[in-house]
Amino acid sequence: MDAQLDRLVEFAELPNTVLQVSPFDMQERPPIGLPFYILTLLDRKLMSYAESAHRGHLERDTTSALPLLAAYHQLQAEARSQASSMAMLNQLRKGTL
Repeated sequence: MDAQLDRLVEFAELPNTVLQVSPFDMQERPPIGLPFYILTLLDRKLMSYAESAHRGHLERDTTSALPLLAAYHQLQAEARSQASSMAMLNQLRKGTL
């Protein structure tokens, strides 16, 4: 686990990344059951792609991608800030959390 925490810290220190921790004690939000991607096309239309252990699914309809985008923005708004997330990771690395 130490190597994983070290890698997260390295990732967060890159200039083009943001790392935010969403702790387990955060109130329940709309469920995001699978990893997903929101794709923005050149014409600004949205598509979504979700993947499970059994298959991937590409949704080409913008209206189907909007609830995923809204759930992501809600999670992002309520997660810890990058500074708070880094402090939490550093506490975990030191064994003080």
